Amino acid sequence: MKRLLLCESLKVVAVTVLSVCAASGQTPAAPPAQGQKPPVSLSPALPAVTSPPVDPAKMAEPAGEKPPAGSAVDAATFVLGAEDQIAVTMWDERRLDGTYVIRPDGMISLPLLNEIKAAGLTPLQLQDAINKAALSILKTPRSYVNVVGVHSKKVYFDGEGIAQPGPMDLGIPIHLLEAISSRGGFKDFANRNHIEILRDGKKFMVVKYKDIISGKHPESNPVLQPNDHIIVP
Repeated sequence: MKRLLLCESLKVVAVTVLSVCAASGQTPAAPPAQGQKPPVSLSPALPAVTSPPVDPAKMAEPAGEKPPAGSAVDAATFVLGAEDQIAVTMWDERRLDGTYVIRPDGMISLPLLNEIKAAGLTPLQLQDAINKAALSILKTPRSYVNVVGVHSKKVYFDGEGIAQPGPMDLGIPIHLLEAISSRGGFKDFANRNHIEILRDGKKFMVVKYKDIISGKHPESNPVLQPNDHIIVP
């Protein structure tokens, strides 16, 4: 009698569960076998994920087409010259991208475009020249020019007293003391009391090393100019 009542109770529960699941559109899970514990869910319910708002200005910029990092020189004032190395990036036309060295005649050759004069221009002016030339193949050309190597401007070290004589690239303004340090300093027998600077082929000034490092004579540590010669006997 007890078994009969138990079976009838189970039938009632099963019918109730099926009715609820049918109303909610869900499929009921299979009941566990007799003597077996029901399975435990190890995956907690996850909260709904919402996407962050998109900036419309960023959507207008082509993916992966950001201008390259700026160079060490001032793009508005630095004047390009022969042997300078530049990197060109053009949006929407990657065949123009690349690194170029300005030839001795002052020109560069870009794929798909005619030769362009680069020497005597600032990087910003060269960008404008490239954009103008690219109008023949692009509707709205946008180029970026970065200086990656400055070799057109140099200062020269001469004399037996300097550790590393020879030319030195002048990419950024540099004082005499910094330039001497970058060349390895003096040799042991150097005459540090007679450092001569030639500018435009003429004697510009003669300084003493002790005056430079003392800080009391700032005029003894001038900013060097392209083509200056520093002689350390």
